[in-house]
Amino acid sequence: MEGALSSDRYNDRGGSSSSRGGGSNDHYGSSHHRRGGGGRGGGRGRGGRGYNNNNRHRHHPYRRDDHGGGRYGGGGGGRRHNDRNDGGGGRRGGGRHHGGNNNRGPRQPANRFTTETKSVDPQYAMMKQLTAMVAKMGDLGGAAEVAATMGDDVNNNSEAAVVMMRPVVKAIGMNVSDLVEVLCGPQNAQLFLKFGDDESATTTTANNDDNNEEANEGGDIAAMNLNDGEAKEENDVKVINATKQAGTLSTLLVSCAYGLPLQTPSYAALTLGVDVKAPKETHAGFAGRCVDLAMRCLGRDLDMALECRVASGVGAHAKGDDGITIGENDKDNVRCLAERTGGCGNGNQIDAYYRAKFLLRYLAYLTKIGIVAVEDGGDQSFLGLLQMLAQAATNAAHASANSNDEKKRALGRASRVLASLILSVLPYAMNNANDGGEKGLSSDTISDLVDVIESNVVGQTSSYSSDYDPGTGPLSILLKGELDDAHLAGEMEEEEEDEEEEEEEDGDQPAPCADTLQDLLRTVRKLVSSSSSTRFALLGDSPWLALTMDAQSSSMEEQEKVPMEYSGEQLVLDLVGGEEDRCKSVPYLLSIDNADDSVEIICRSLDGVVFGRLAIFDAPSEGGDDEEDDDEEDAEETNPNLESYTKSYSLGDRFFLADAIRDVLMCHRPMVSDAGADRNNAKEVAEQVWSISHLFLGADSGDDSSSKGIEFGIIETLISLIVQCTPQGSGMPSSSPLNEHVYLSRVLLELTKLKPSLIPQAIVLAVSGMFEDFMPSLTTTARDNLGHWLSFHLTNTDYQWPKSYWEHWAPYAAIDQRNSRGDFVAVALWSMATLSPEGPETVARECLPAGTSLVQSVFLNHKRSNVDVSSTETDLINRIWDTSEDPDSIRQHIISDELLESYGSTIRSIDDNVDNSMSQPKVWWRTRLATRALFHPVSRENTRMISLAEKAWKKKASADGDNDMEDEHPAEDGRDETEDILADLSDAIARFKPVLLAAVARDADACDSEATGKVDDDKLLMAGEVSILSEIGSLVSAWDSTAIFSLIECLMKNQIVSSLAVATWALCDNADESTNVSPQWWKVVSLAVNKAITDALSKVESSSTDLGGGIGMIIDDGGANDGVDSTEADVNRLDEALKAAVPILKYSLERACHLLSTTNSPKKIPIAAADLAEGMKRLSRAALFQLSSLALSPSPTLTLSNLQRGLMSIDADGEKLASACQAVECDGEQEKKLLQHVAFS
Repeated sequence: MEGALSSDRYNDRGGSSSSRGGGSNDHYGSSHHRRGGGGRGGGRGRGGRGYNNNNRHRHHPYRRDDHGGGRYGGGGGGRRHNDRNDGGGGRRGGGRHHGGNNNRGPRQPANRFTTETKSVDPQYAMMKQLTAMVAKMGDLGGAAEVAATMGDDVNNNSEAAVVMMRPVVKAIGMNVSDLVEVLCGPQNAQLFLKFGDDESATTTTANNDDNNEEANEGGDIAAMNLNDGEAKEENDVKVINATKQAGTLSTLLVSCAYGLPLQTPSYAALTLGVDVKAPKETHAGFAGRCVDLAMRCLGRDLDMALECRVASGVGAHAKGDDGITIGENDKDNVRCLAERTGGCGNGNQIDAYYRAKFLLRYLAYLTKIGIVAVEDGGDQSFLGLLQMLAQAATNAAHASANSNDEKKRALGRASRVLASLILSVLPYAMNNANDGGEKGLSSDTISDLVDVIESNVVGQTSSYSSDYDPGTGPLSILLKGELDDAHLAGEMEEEEEDEEEEEEEDGDQPAPCADTLQDLLRTVRKLVSSSSSTRFALLGDSPWLALTMDAQSSSMEEQEKVPMEYSGEQLVLDLVGGEEDRCKSVPYLLSIDNADDSVEIICRSLDGVVFGRLAIFDAPSEGGDDEEDDDEEDAEETNPNLESYTKSYSLGDRFFLADAIRDVLMCHRPMVSDAGADRNNAKEVAEQVWSISHLFLGADSGDDSSSKGIEFGIIETLISLIVQCTPQGSGMPSSSPLNEHVYLSRVLLELTKLKPSLIPQAIVLAVSGMFEDFMPSLTTTARDNLGHWLSFHLTNTDYQWPKSYWEHWAPYAAIDQRNSRGDFVAVALWSMATLSPEGPETVARECLPAGTSLVQSVFLNHKRSNVDVSSTETDLINRIWDTSEDPDSIRQHIISDELLESYGSTIRSIDDNVDNSMSQPKVWWRTRLATRALFHPVSRENTRMISLAEKAWKKKASADGDNDMEDEHPAEDGRDETEDILADLSDAIARFKPVLLAAVARDADACDSEATGKVDDDKLLMAGEVSILSEIGSLVSAWDSTAIFSLIECLMKNQIVSSLAVATWALCDNADESTNVSPQWWKVVSLAVNKAITDALSKVESSSTDLGGGIGMIIDDGGANDGVDSTEADVNRLDEALKAAVPILKYSLERACHLLSTTNSPKKIPIAAADLAEGMKRLSRAALFQLSSLALSPSPTLTLSNLQRGLMSIDADGEKLASACQAVECDGEQEKKLLQHVAFS
């Protein structure tokens, strides 16, 4: 979000304590593995070991003291974990990046390479200071500090409502009161409260396309111009400058209201205070200006959130972008283009949704104050606005019911966006006892609105189906059932009994609450029936009750103070604005049956609006007494904070907590502007997340225990977001800021440092609970995301994790048969190995306990057998890597008859009785020999790292072993520390490409000559390409997915293997069992689809500039060809992209369905079948994104509807693919269900 959110925070950039400090890990709970006081310090160096912890000194890993710190000195924040390279400490005291005391002063916000000296306008500097004051006015953290020192007699107002206020709210009310006095003082009113323009608030400007293009990517209102719709076609456009009309303070206040979600009540209070205290003669009507500006913004943001665009003309942008320009002085506060259009191209939509959500909340508070009309204004009252939005959502939902047309489906998504906005604001608009219970919406009124939404848009009686429904949803987190995992000895009987009990209970279970929209509906419904169902205080906080004003008449010498009230006429809410045409989407939806084609809703996604729901910890009991005895017994062994969370936080509390966390993560996320200025960091986000702990009322009385156990709710929310992140290596960007794996992981890391006595224990219990209860039910993607996050977290906390957990997990990784728990442990350890330059050696030496079997089962079992390398292969390796022989001479050698004679003892004749003999490894012996020689550095590095890991493991297991392995490396290693294997291989692949192609061709000729029948040349060559990939797959370490993806991409780039060959290899075309397929197969196929589309589009571009004979030229025609129909060229691009991608997609889905049908399980889901089903969903989504981003995005005229029609024309649309899945014959009951789930998604 922009505006006031990005205030002057870069002045406080002092060095922070190290994020890699050492010390005891006792705070994690049951660890018996203490490591001493040293640990990792700042900078890029690794911290010293410290001393042995024999004196019981508790040095905390995130607290710097005399015993800790980094190598050669105390460690400040270093490059690896801080947003700035300005940490103190680190290597040799001062740190590598701005070490020492880190006293650098204010950080400059813009381009730091300029040599210009700019003078600062005093008025601009003062307004920046005002921005900081307004942005911090309602900050919960600062208010809590004030409240902690505030006595009962600080506020002299004896009104009952003020006395009942929470101390934090009182402190915020005092801040608002003080700021109002400053702003409305006789000397300051003329400066801060001015509005309008000296000449006129309406000006005429030239229509500038460049400015409009820049404005289309904006969203701030710092200098917002709203075009008059009637003048849009003219060269001179009549522009209404909304910010000048509203004034600077109104603009700033509204900007804060939609950008700082935890402070909304304070901005409603400020609106009241300034309106009442402002000089009536010159600055009356402040609240009216704020409301008018808020409605302009709301209209704009609704259009952007629904992706409403005017279809009258080529290249029309989304309505809501039109006419919005950003002033020069405010560009530093606007996110850069990459962030605004980031993710799946819907960055603007997500930001607009959150702005609309918080603007409605702001208006709800103004309604409770009495500034905005509740019902008296008819359609323009607050209730009328909500009813209008509800009707628009209903119309959109009905128009989209049971339709596969993309335009109709977009209307369905738009209806859910509107439903989410309405339901989100209803709890804040409800009557509350703290404000007298007479203002706001009544329970009956809210119930009527909820009924409309539930019956038409979201509820079970509507056509809504969640993307996160277990099993069937394309983005599901949970399977519809459990995996058929391998069991440890003694577990089988217990699990079979549990399964029987679950089957008996599953019959009458209600529909799952799979996503946050369903959870929101359930929470609001519960709140309507019982207002005491939640302790979330933000719903009823009323800091405006602490404001006072002079009594109207008083004969006393000292003026009497009375509670401040709004005395003006209640304001109405005009969403459309008449001819101003503020909002087009809602009027369009209200008259959708009679609407023309001038407006189009293209709402592409609900990503960033609706999230999956995952309840990790037990839900609160419903008041039953049957299990009280069991609870009392368990209470002795459980964590008291966890017990407090599970018992005192209702489902409503948990929803509002999670919703507030998502709001903070979204609004306070780090940003970079187009001007180069950066704002916020993960530490500040973590502080804002923790400030939510001040928003809960005490469970019994007082506020002492109000937030006890809240850390478990925070961890539950963050981990539930992490498991549904966009998978790494998928070829897709994060679909929203809250699906960014690294961002969420860094925030959780900062929370660990902020609250080291609470967060680590909550993390351990959450991961332990998921391992025991959720792992067999998680999808492959969710399980992998959890493993990747754990590896990131442990790598950045000095691998501190309870020893007992590693010991408990080890047997699952040692089982020969694949199982979900063992896969999770392997993914976490493999990911840790990739994050360390020393690979598995670091994991064995620093992470895992001594003597653990995990090193053997996860790393050493993947060690290649030491087969003697033939002299022929050794000679070929020497020619390629040591003597750098000419590729042509090596090519001649690889196809020569002499090689057959020297290597003949290892070659056996082809068995004609074997089906599909061309896929046999012995057919492609030259190809495999050349591949092994060319990729020898990979094999050598794999052997070296495994050997080091084995040595570290054995040394740590020895009784007298020294854990410090820093100086112990084999002398015969001979590895150059500057060697970049992937870069060297990339060069070698391009150089020795003729060698590989010649080997494939020679083997193919030999196979063809020995075959009895006719051989398909295309299939034969593809089998050769697959043999190259198979050989590389056997050379690369199992944990190094980055290497395998990079090498495959390089082979495709050099046209050594085709995209279809990559898909064939990924799905093991020569195997009949699904167990041979990697869980990551769909990521490899996605990479192949991307390459195929890119190559196809490149050919189209080159052909358009080809003059014949292969000569291409870029011609600057000065716009002479502007009359050429660009739509035809765009359609041609899309057709070529579809022709390249669809064959790969079809083959992959058909092959995956065939493999899935080969398994047979009556009760539980085979893990390989679950991998295939999940991969098909993810591949379809990735392919759709790549087609839309590569083939549609450059076109201003084509939409997803064009893509859908293109897929239908070649029988590859969703309906045809679903029919193909359903047509597959399958014997297993679980496999049939999986195919149905894939078809449904």
